[in-house]
Amino acid sequence: MGIVTKDLGIVLRRLDYSETSQVLVVFCREGGLQRLIAKGIKRGTKSRVATGIDLLETGRVTFSRRPGSEAQLGTLTEWLQESRCDAARCGLVAWYAAQYAADRTSQMTEEADPHPDLFDALQQLLDELSTAPPLLALVHYLLHLLRETGLSPQLTQCAGCGGPITRRPIHFSARRGGLLCRDCEPAYVEKRQVDPAALPLLTGAAGAAGDAANVASAFDLLDYHLTESLGQPSRVGKALRDALSRPRR
Repeated sequence: MGIVTKDLGIVLRRLDYSETSQVLVVFCREGGLQRLIAKGIKRGTKSRVATGIDLLETGRVTFSRRPGSEAQLGTLTEWLQESRCDAARCGLVAWYAAQYAADRTSQMTEEADPHPDLFDALQQLLDELSTAPPLLALVHYLLHLLRETGLSPQLTQCAGCGGPITRRPIHFSARRGGLLCRDCEPAYVEKRQVDPAALPLLTGAAGAAGDAANVASAFDLLDYHLTESLGQPSRVGKALRDALSRPRR
């Protein structure tokens, strides 16, 4: 007999498996990441058309897992949709921002390791993408993700010597975990130059400007930090940047 679990979950990834089933990565509020197989979820009836479970859909999930089989797929037994992500209706930037958040969440969290506050932050992001500037909302979520997973960068002083950052240009090293002063910067090969105008937004300074250029620079720095820390880029990072570079009509 398997252990039956009920939770609230957000679908971070989905893969069609045969003509009627799906394999899902579900971020559960109380149970963390869960990899589940939804057998027959796309099988319709005479009275109901079944289309499966959507990416970034939120629902009440029931699944079973045999004791000691944590490395294997659990079996989804029930899914009750609570909400759908409306970002797809709000343009490519919003849709790819939602996918980027989902991708980084799945990369940064461990299976069965609960992060209820992060779950709530992701749910808030998905709700905000239809009304708030998508990239700004994503930057706020990524800062929360880094805090939750212990990778918040040092952005108020030098991560090398602990001294103040008083001279430009300013550099950032993901390996060192933050900004580098002019004296420490030459010792690090892995680094990138930072746009100083983006730092108030990243540190939560009062009155920080949220204009498009500063938000884009802030996102670029966080994306760089995540890519270097994880050793891999986001699968949708390029698509998000392409959407950002398209002229608005």
